[in-house]
Amino acid sequence: ATRNGGDITDTVVLNNGVEMPRMNLGTCCGSSPDAGLPGWLAEGGVGIDTAWDYHDQPNISRVLKDLAVERSTVFITSKVPAGFGNATDCNADPDIVLRYARENLDQLGVEYVDLLLLHAPCDFSQTPVDDPTASNQALWQGAQEALRLNLTRAIGVSNYNVTHLTGLNSTVVPAVNQCQLSVNGSFDRPAHDDHTIAYCHQEGIVYESYGAMKGCPWNDSKTADIAADHNKTVAQVCLRWAVQVGGAVAAGTGADPASAKDYAKENLGIFDFSLTNEEVDYLNHFAQQ
Repeated sequence: ATRNGGDITDTVVLNNGVEMPRMNLGTCCGSSPDAGLPGWLAEGGVGIDTAWDYHDQPNISRVLKDLAVERSTVFITSKVPAGFGNATDCNADPDIVLRYARENLDQLGVEYVDLLLLHAPCDFSQTPVDDPTASNQALWQGAQEALRLNLTRAIGVSNYNVTHLTGLNSTVVPAVNQCQLSVNGSFDRPAHDDHTIAYCHQEGIVYESYGAMKGCPWNDSKTADIAADHNKTVAQVCLRWAVQVGGAVAAGTGADPASAKDYAKENLGIFDFSLTNEEVDYLNHFAQQ
């Protein structure tokens, strides 16, 4: 999964021509948009990552409104529950995606999102699904319809592996696949799925990391040495690694407004250095030690 990172800018052009920030503010799992979004925007952050099932979209709407943020100056990713949803969210019905897409827009107070993802494949569902592949295909058709209706500027998936991706059996290739990607693993998932990463690179799908901070080896002396060599922090090394290996990142800035602005600056400060192939290789194999 090693890639030379020297040519990575702070945005990436998706396979449909839409430009996406590589670094996005995650608003899940302990990262509060009320605490983090003002500082994120103040530090020049553009990307905001949310989901219907984070239940924080009205909060994001309020912050954007309070700060009089122009819609065109931010890049909003949202998600429909799919395999993370309830018993009916994986019915083989494209209209499910349109319903959630419109609910997301209502909650966010916007006319469109920039990227809409299916949050998980239907074999993740807590409720058994008769034919998960057929459900994934139907929901992907719904995502394509949301794109046609201009409810979103790009569409993708999340937590998909190669089998899920090929099972979509569609000429429309997802623009993004957002998955757990970290040096040491997080959310009870292995560190990195190299097979799916390689497939996504081959097919022009941006592989976006979540969990990079939760799976960062904070106490590893070699990672600390790598950070010191670049005059960066361990967090910045973990984020830079995720960008070089995957392509984009969603990462939070915590729940404390006092520190969130500093974390925002830190997270955004990963585009003026590059990890060497040797450094990437060390981090690639860290979880196997």
